[in-house]
Amino acid sequence: MLDQIAAPRFRVDVPSAMTVTVTATAEATTVAIRGEIDLPVLGRLRTRLGEEIDLAPRALVLDLSEVSFCGAGGITELLVAASEAHVSGVPFAIAAAGRAVLRPVRVLGLERLLPIQASAEAASDRPAVLPRPRGSSR
Repeated sequence: MLDQIAAPRFRVDVPSAMTVTVTATAEATTVAIRGEIDLPVLGRLRTRLGEEIDLAPRALVLDLSEVSFCGAGGITELLVAASEAHVSGVPFAIAAAGRAVLRPVRVLGLERLLPIQASAEAASDRPAVLPRPRGSSR
């Protein structure tokens, strides 16, 4: 006979360990993430980055310098954001110097796909790492 595992009758909300700060200037929009990028926050991260890309800023910088953990889902969201920015013609760069982001990117061999700079200032100076699609007039 098989034992059955009962589903819990209540929902447990895990407090978010990620905060998002958006700063927009005439030159670029910076989305600064602080904390952990893991499963409970992926939907919120994808929504926020998608909204910013839809606004078509002159450049988008994703500042991950204060990220303490980045799971596989977080790396996937970075790839999605880079791809969506490319398709939308929005110059995009990531600022990250910490092991939490750089290690999984290097282990997975994603350095060529993700435009990572060591600081937000360097990323702001080089947001056009990904070429604009042909015919883009921005």
